[in-house]
Amino acid sequence: MSHQILVVDDQVSICQHIQAILESEDYHVGIAHRGDQALIKLSSQSFDILLADMKMPGMDGLELFKRARKIAPNISGIIMTAYGSISSAVESIKQGASDYLEKPFEPESLLLLIEKTLKEREILQELRDLRREVNRKYSFGNLIGKSHRMQAIYDLIKKVSATNARVFITGETGVGKELVAKAIHFNSHRKNKPFVSINCGALAETLLETELFGHEKGAFTGAIRRKEGKFEYARKGTMFLDEVGDISSNMQVKLLRVLQEKKLERVGGNQPIDVDVRLISATNRDIKEKIASGDFRIELFYRLNVVPIHIPPLRERIEDIPLLVKHFIRFFNKNLNKNIRHISVRAMDQLMQHSWPGNVRELENVLERAFVTTDGDTIDAVIFSLDNQGTEMGDSLLNINIDIPFLTARSIVVNRFEKAYLFEALKRYNGNVSKAAKGTGVNPRTFWRKINYYGLDYARLRSKVNSEPHVRVRH
Repeated sequence: MSHQILVVDDQVSICQHIQAILESEDYHVGIAHRGDQALIKLSSQSFDILLADMKMPGMDGLELFKRARKIAPNISGIIMTAYGSISSAVESIKQGASDYLEKPFEPESLLLLIEKTLKEREILQELRDLRREVNRKYSFGNLIGKSHRMQAIYDLIKKVSATNARVFITGETGVGKELVAKAIHFNSHRKNKPFVSINCGALAETLLETELFGHEKGAFTGAIRRKEGKFEYARKGTMFLDEVGDISSNMQVKLLRVLQEKKLERVGGNQPIDVDVRLISATNRDIKEKIASGDFRIELFYRLNVVPIHIPPLRERIEDIPLLVKHFIRFFNKNLNKNIRHISVRAMDQLMQHSWPGNVRELENVLERAFVTTDGDTIDAVIFSLDNQGTEMGDSLLNINIDIPFLTARSIVVNRFEKAYLFEALKRYNGNVSKAAKGTGVNPRTFWRKINYYGLDYARLRSKVNSEPHVRVRH
């Protein structure tokens, strides 16, 4: 589609000259000789660029551009001036014009300026599209649920998003704590600044300290250059501390000091650095139990827990499952290039009767697996990775369905094995992820990624381990 340019100048010959130049390059050109004529054209036709003379009787080019922006907010403006006036050119830029063109000009200068302006429009449109996609992705609409408990969470998010108050999110693994944090950020006045997330439970204490606060060159062996921490990177934005209940006592003291003083020092540094970050924290632990046992400082809890948000597990809001299924069907149709339109009564019954230990994340995985194994336009049955954490997992590995393709069946069995293996490893090590990863030889980051993928509730195992028999994990 050819770009539309509106040329406005009280001199007819100038308009005709510019029109000839632009049309020779296949631009569509509209002509007006007064500001009021231009506004009429703008009201009835769409233009990409307004090219207007600064000095015109009645309404000058700058005033025309201001009024044009009220009709077409995204129109670009180029102001022409025969006076070489830097002050008028600067003023036009301040008012939002893209550039200015000094008369007389060569055709090449005009065409280069038009091309530059159109390129800038393209970049701005991409940014608008990206911002719209981000807002859509993290809008309240993606926190799916019609239950009264979810509606109450929506209302609380709307209220807290308008403030800088610290938020403390609790809920089981897989309920969507980070999604709530992102919804708060992207609906706040900080939405155009960074959102930085860090899983505190996935990092050793020394590594977590340098990740959060950064370090100076030479602070420790291997520190070959200065590094900014997450707090600095998130300046004027939002920091999301996931699994904050897992941080050590020493780190709790350091974090508390940062929150109290709103300043930090890099590891190995002495220079205080101002902190302007909105803090959102989350945990799947029973934080009150950790406070009672002395494992979590109560003064830090009070600093973090200004506005508490508890996300209920999926098994407590079963009425939300049909809405979630509809959402994921739309999502996977788009991302997996499928055209699944229905889910059978039998499959929906399976979903409604499942206990969902992995919550919404597990539901997403189950439906993605159904998309992979379904050939038609209807999901007729779903396959769970494991019927239940803590049941006879060894037996479940043998439940092979030969009615599905070999590669799909093999993938399902591998997933069953991985989940069973990791679960038993977590049981052996009392839900301690670091020890389970070390004991099994699995990379800690891989271990965490698979815990999240399979929806394993390692925290719950800490209370179950004394009552459940241990199954030996073979290395």
